[in-house]
Amino acid sequence: MHIFNNGKYKSLHAQSEGELNTIRQTVLSDLDFYPTYHLAPETGLFNDPNGLLFDGKNYHIFAQWFPYGALHGMKHWQHFMTEDFQTFEKGGLLIPDELFESHGCYSGGAILWQGKIVAFYTGNTRRPSDNARVPHQNIAIFDTSGKLLEKRCVIDQAPIGYTEHVRDPKPYITAEGKIRFVLGAQRENLTGTALIYEMNDLNDMPRLIAELAVNDFDNSNVFMWECPDLFRLGGKDLFVWSPQGKLRESHQFQNNYHATYAVGQLNGNSLNAEHIEELDYGFDFYAPQTVENSDRIMFGWVGLPDLTYPTDKYQWHSMLTMPRKLSLKNGKVVQQPIVNLDEQQAVEISENFAIDDLDTAYLQISVENQPLVLDFFSNEKGQTLTMRFENGVFSLDRSQSEQTELMEKFGTVRHCKIEKLDTLDIFFDRSVVEIFLNGGEKVLTSRFFIANRENSVKSSRAVYAKVAKVIPISVE
Repeated sequence: MHIFNNGKYKSLHAQSEGELNTIRQTVLSDLDFYPTYHLAPETGLFNDPNGLLFDGKNYHIFAQWFPYGALHGMKHWQHFMTEDFQTFEKGGLLIPDELFESHGCYSGGAILWQGKIVAFYTGNTRRPSDNARVPHQNIAIFDTSGKLLEKRCVIDQAPIGYTEHVRDPKPYITAEGKIRFVLGAQRENLTGTALIYEMNDLNDMPRLIAELAVNDFDNSNVFMWECPDLFRLGGKDLFVWSPQGKLRESHQFQNNYHATYAVGQLNGNSLNAEHIEELDYGFDFYAPQTVENSDRIMFGWVGLPDLTYPTDKYQWHSMLTMPRKLSLKNGKVVQQPIVNLDEQQAVEISENFAIDDLDTAYLQISVENQPLVLDFFSNEKGQTLTMRFENGVFSLDRSQSEQTELMEKFGTVRHCKIEKLDTLDIFFDRSVVEIFLNGGEKVLTSRFFIANRENSVKSSRAVYAKVAKVIPISVE
């Protein structure tokens, strides 16, 4: 075992006595923004969901984690286990302490193999002579109680024809019982793609089969594919990935980075796409992954690379989305949250309406495809969060809330085209909102920051709604 401690490349093995507790006290001083029913870091930064797996009893949810502050430092894997997405306990961590992961345990997925959890992940390393990145593809084996048993490297360099940016293996088991994993990559001509590897078993050397082709996807300006995920859903093949470099547009691909899906039929190593679309139209969503051995439950990262948030001063950054059940409807992905609600109440929201605990509440609002403007929350600074529907476009406007300079850099309004809007399902959790249009036909996930807020909503017209408090999760 190696104890790494070099600036931000500092592992948990190098922590000093009381160090994390001191950081935790700073996190606890955040009285406005820390969530109640989203998985968030006790200290430091969360990003990508990793190693998502159902073992027959428990769901295992890992997350990229830097423990020491609100920045992208040495990545560990935090580990949660749950039977019901309500009560969680912690499992064994993935801590970088081998040379094949000297600069962090990057993203990956997991399979259940011979009764063990086998997590595939990228070990980030740097060559001492010139500090060049050398990606290693590794496996970590856990038992189903969450205990780490072993880890080792299976590929110690990037394949010929590709740059140092080869990462995020997501494994699956083929119908023939072989192990395959899809791997994000950058070609030497600086374009993004995904690679398919195959192994007969865990003792076999991974073999590069081919690139995965996605027909009809416009790869112009895309320099990297991250977090690939290939699976079956509703009789179709579905590929989820995060292409980096697409040009921003007015009503789609509005962020600096994006999460996309393609649905169709896989023919060999080519996906004949029947529909391609973003998974989420909000400000803050990236790197989604589905749970292996499940009916395709998905988590995403409520965040984006290269962003800062007002909560960074409290030494915590980002969280995971609620779990979402995926299905297909008319050839498109529908996302429905898995969440526990208290008793629902029917209300009529008028010009200015107070709702107890609105900032941790669920609302289902009947829009009836008519123009509507909703202003949520208020404070003495005049801050609010605005949702608007008119002319077939739903918009989320956070311009009148607290933002960092980097948040403002990428715009203050997000738009989503929807031909007919019947219902809005809105989930608030203090500084995050997840919005589902028409039961999940379209989704917007966003952070927002309104301190000392009044729990009220102002509506441009009278609308009927159902309101319920969301039951907080517990982590033991």
